[in-house]
Amino acid sequence: MTNKKQLILYVVLGTLLMLLLGIVYSYSMFRLEIETVYNANHFESGIPYMIALFVYSSFMAIGGIMYSKFNTMHVAVLGIILISVGFIASSFATSIVMITITYGLIVGVGIGLLYGLPLRIVPQLNFHRTGFITGIVLLGFGLSPLVFAPLINYLIENYGLSNSFLYLGIGYLITSTPLVLLLIKKDTLPKSNEKINYEIIKNKKFQSLYILFFLGTFIGLTFIGFTANMGKELIGLDVAKIAILVGLFAIFNGLGRPFFGYLHDRFGFKQTAIGSFISVGFATILIYIFSDNYYVFLFSFSVFYLNFGGWLTLSSATTMELFGKLNYSKNFGFMYTAYGVGAIFGNSISGFLVESVGLRSIFLLMSFISIIGLILTVVQFKDYKRE
Repeated sequence: MTNKKQLILYVVLGTLLMLLLGIVYSYSMFRLEIETVYNANHFESGIPYMIALFVYSSFMAIGGIMYSKFNTMHVAVLGIILISVGFIASSFATSIVMITITYGLIVGVGIGLLYGLPLRIVPQLNFHRTGFITGIVLLGFGLSPLVFAPLINYLIENYGLSNSFLYLGIGYLITSTPLVLLLIKKDTLPKSNEKINYEIIKNKKFQSLYILFFLGTFIGLTFIGFTANMGKELIGLDVAKIAILVGLFAIFNGLGRPFFGYLHDRFGFKQTAIGSFISVGFATILIYIFSDNYYVFLFSFSVFYLNFGGWLTLSSATTMELFGKLNYSKNFGFMYTAYGVGAIFGNSISGFLVESVGLRSIFLLMSFISIIGLILTVVQFKDYKRE
């Protein structure tokens, strides 16, 4: 097999695996039904989502370490089993607490372990445009709701919440196993028994990038989690229409990854990050003023999803740019914990605001966050120069 064909094969495999893992971004479709079945408010229904994101981002860091030390197949297969078991166990849940454990904790750990596998393979493909190719692989994660939002809506409407979890658990076992078995063949990096070095955490550039990634995910994950609620309560859409729109927004989430990878390769981190926070700030103010306008809803949420997807690539490519390829999996694992912190703070603060003030308050909060991000980017990366 030629190098070009091999590159395409493993990029496709990695993208398909990411497509399966990105089901976490379709949680808002579960959320509406969970609120009904368990009589939960907006804050309570967001807890499983919040925990899943935090756990998966944390275990992506742990998974990066595990891949560098242990048999790649063993780590990846463990991830498959946990996702399948977590979904199947969710079908027997009788409370939000149980859903938080089965979906939030168990599925979250499995996604975290598997997420690191394609990112471990990408640097081994010897392709010079690393930011772009990373974005292509991450495209699958962002596009996932395009497939899963309508699928989840169909399953819930026809089979109920419990059976939907059961069928998804079985489906994951069948579909993810062959992808993983093919991907691990490309992992030729030597294993290391060296003690884990945490020095990078003390690096000021790492800390600055970490904070900006936290802010980007704070904004993006909150909007993703509340998409269905906002579509229903502010615009008056039915669930079927919302499922279609979540899929549409997923396209922007997915496209944001290679697009921001291109912007990073072309203009560098600083200019791309500035553009991101300006566009988000504009979109949040616009939808706050015209919160019941369907077309403003479409435009603003497309911007939110595009930028969120972009930050996944921007943080990844910039981590590699600033700190090299050698320890990239481990370094980005540390960086990715900002995603989990953003999920916890974003959803807990926003959930509290929604219950006490109303859904529109989120737009003002996020416009403020985007201004903070813009200022920090300009100040903390004033001496940034592209390599």
